[in-house]
Amino acid sequence: MRLFSLILCGIFILFGCGSDETPPPIEPQIPNYFPDTVGSQWVYRNADGSEWTREIIDGTNAHEVGYKVFTYTPPASETELAYLKPDAFKVTDSQVFFIIGEKIDRYVENEVPASVAEEFAGLELDIAVERIMHPEFVFCQLPLTPNFEWEAFNTNVNGSIVLQNLALLQFPFEVHASVKGAVIAVSSLETPAGSFEETYQIEYKTEITQTLFSESETTQQHQTVWFAPHVGIVKIEDERGVTELIAYTFPEIAEE
Repeated sequence: MRLFSLILCGIFILFGCGSDETPPPIEPQIPNYFPDTVGSQWVYRNADGSEWTREIIDGTNAHEVGYKVFTYTPPASETELAYLKPDAFKVTDSQVFFIIGEKIDRYVENEVPASVAEEFAGLELDIAVERIMHPEFVFCQLPLTPNFEWEAFNTNVNGSIVLQNLALLQFPFEVHASVKGAVIAVSSLETPAGSFEETYQIEYKTEITQTLFSESETTQQHQTVWFAPHVGIVKIEDERGVTELIAYTFPEIAEE
């Protein structure tokens, strides 16, 4: 009888009690700092009460492999130099890139004529710009780290002002744009879209220098962004006021 009991104990030890197996430990999920699933959508409200929507669509046909495209409703301004409303973006293991090449070109094509309108009043102005091929704005470094600074953007745009469609009446110009980014704080935040226990406060300092007729004029801008891991940008503050996230939806991802 004792031998039989020892055999039974050995069987229980080898195969466990009953048919249920002990589940494997759950691995902690690595934060998805910047959601990039096609179909993800964010709704924002500006300081004046107007609302706009950002949505991710597949961009492999319009950009290099790995890039995805943002669409905006209503459409983003053609003349506004808004780094935080990029045409396309890409997420890597270490960085989030915003593609703003066409946005820079459109800004220069509209801003330069406006700045010289008085000097050339009554004359027909055309702008010839040397195109920038997909300049990348580094939205952030991953993972986000407090008190970390980086160069988000630095580029020159060269071109000419052409008067009366005459090749001999051309005046070269240069626009230099640089942006520095820094994570300045980590805190909780309350928005119309909900409460977020951990948001990274990112400050961008922009400097734009326009050189024409051997004279340079520099303007500076400041933007502060609150970014919540797994969610995205939840608040933006600049000279125009505060923009807040009021709603967001992410599509369900099928398990592989």
